[in-house]
Amino acid sequence: MSREENFAARLAKLIQERNMSHAEVGRAVGVSGQAVGKWAKGGNIEYANLQALAKLFDVNWIWLRYGDDAMISFSERRTGSKARRAVIKDIMENEERLRRALETVEMGVWELDLVSDQWVLSEVAERLLGVREGGFHGTKDDLLGYVHDEDRPRVEAALGQVQESRTLSLDLNYRLTGGESHLRQRGNVVTDDLGRAVRVVGILAMAD
Repeated sequence: MSREENFAARLAKLIQERNMSHAEVGRAVGVSGQAVGKWAKGGNIEYANLQALAKLFDVNWIWLRYGDDAMISFSERRTGSKARRAVIKDIMENEERLRRALETVEMGVWELDLVSDQWVLSEVAERLLGVREGGFHGTKDDLLGYVHDEDRPRVEAALGQVQESRTLSLDLNYRLTGGESHLRQRGNVVTDDLGRAVRVVGILAMAD
């Protein structure tokens, strides 16, 4: 999926067209400007916030979240359209169930855009790392700042191999800076239609 086709790109374009800052959008929706910044980089968004954004920008929330193809499938009334609408409904419900399940088991989600080298962490992932509000700016150095000094070289090397596409998966155990908490970070590389590595997605949880 190209950037022009995803939720983050559609949201970023709407913000730019309205000439609004992330802080202004956040105030209108009832969240922080940092949260809006995460959404504009591909971060997870709850259904209620998605609806609020769609209302703010006067767009259809299905289009905002899933794009033109979803709108076509949702609005068609010819044979088979009911089944396609059911699929979209299932996707939305599954996303919400997954989000709640991950929060219940204290498992965070993270994503790395290999083109821009930008990291996006879910709220649970930030909480597990001990990130304070506004304390994570999407860089590898930000992430490494929460890793224990003794584990940092090993973690940095593993992350570098993934970023340079020398490995297609990640499975790390490391201590946080305080030394008392251990995390396990796993992820897999996602490729585009041409087979090029474009991002890495994974989970973050307390280590056993």
